[in-house]
Amino acid sequence: MAERKNKVAGKVVLITGASSGIGAATALAFNSKGARVAIAARRKERLDQLSGKMQDALALQVDISREEEARQMVRDTIGYFGRIDVLINNAAQIIISPADTVNSEDLISAFRTNLIGPVTATREAMIQMKKQGAGQIINVGSPGFMMGIPFYSPYVCSKAAFCAWTRTIQAEWEGNGIMVSEYFPGYILTDSKPESRIGEVEQDLLMSSDQNWLSRKFTHARTPEDVAKQLVRLVEKPKILTYSGNAVKLGALISNIPKFRLSLAKQMARSAREKKPEI
Repeated sequence: MAERKNKVAGKVVLITGASSGIGAATALAFNSKGARVAIAARRKERLDQLSGKMQDALALQVDISREEEARQMVRDTIGYFGRIDVLINNAAQIIISPADTVNSEDLISAFRTNLIGPVTATREAMIQMKKQGAGQIINVGSPGFMMGIPFYSPYVCSKAAFCAWTRTIQAEWEGNGIMVSEYFPGYILTDSKPESRIGEVEQDLLMSSDQNWLSRKFTHARTPEDVAKQLVRLVEKPKILTYSGNAVKLGALISNIPKFRLSLAKQMARSAREKKPEI
């Protein structure tokens, strides 16, 4: 039997938010497939540790919320490797706060990291991809905005806008050689804690063992390594939209049924209040 062709080897892949979690696992997964990888994040020491495990990786200390840094990140990748084949917009800021206390600074901060930065990087990458005649943008979104995740409003609002932008450019760029893929990961267990306005919280804030089976299934955690494998496959076989699992797909479907959506979200809010009564 003939070996399956490695469609990832040699591709230049730029990954944002690569210092931990999904980004770090994805960088290692692409590196193991022979891709040439640029890793970008704010924490230089984490990037240096990660690049030490990889072959010819380019580590870029970048604050994606700063537009000029987002542009320069793409330029540096092209300058080092000579091209860019895949941009994975993975970096995100998660702010936890009750909706009635969310301020404009939190919203602006979330939108700068979760929307404006990726838009800026993508526009810069598109210039080179059009010259090449091909390229792929993978936007790591969130199905949470469809559910209305309690206490995560800056995050879900900015991700809703990110999703809208992704789907807009999918239509506008159809036929120009640039594939735009959307990836919905659902709940992922990582070592990165969110920014909390209600004191320190754990990642299981919205989960409880006494939730119904559907809520428990929807909030079942996957690992960054699971996601990394799927992102590699998304480059091997590009798609418009990919969910991390059937539970996430089911949750997205249920989100269109108001009664079920609200029931699930209320259970999440109840679980959070049991752990943090002050909210």
